[in-house]
Amino acid sequence: MLRISRRTDYAVRVMISLALHAEEGPYPVQEIAQEMLIPMPFVKRIVADLVQAGLIRSRRGNKGGLWLARNPEEISLLDIVEACDEPVEISPCIDDPDFCPLSSDCPVRQRWARVRVAIRRELGSVSIAQMARESASHEVRLNDPIRSV
Repeated sequence: MLRISRRTDYAVRVMISLALHAEEGPYPVQEIAQEMLIPMPFVKRIVADLVQAGLIRSRRGNKGGLWLARNPEEISLLDIVEACDEPVEISPCIDDPDFCPLSSDCPVRQRWARVRVAIRRELGSVSIAQMARESASHEVRLNDPIRSV
């Protein structure tokens, strides 16, 4: 089953918090944990992933904290997913022709490849700035595909 991990879900929350407070300078880790209801041990591990991926920066000390390394409009959900989890993958047969004895024109393989493209496209099309705006306004769209299922 394709599933977004808890680590990635928390990382998105961390990034939303940083986007909401982007104008304030370094934002304290403790404030993020409290604001986004994330246990502190998780936040510390997630921060390490996000720093290593170049999505956030950190500074220790009295005026320390975290801030976005890039404009929030330039950071996508796909960036965050790939910083915290493996790249989005549906089936090993897509990239490894030796995985399956069936030919490259297998209809199942072609479908999995299209599903992967669609997921990557959707995750890549949503910026953390957009998520922060929606979070700040508590915007609920009635035509949201998830709500209409």
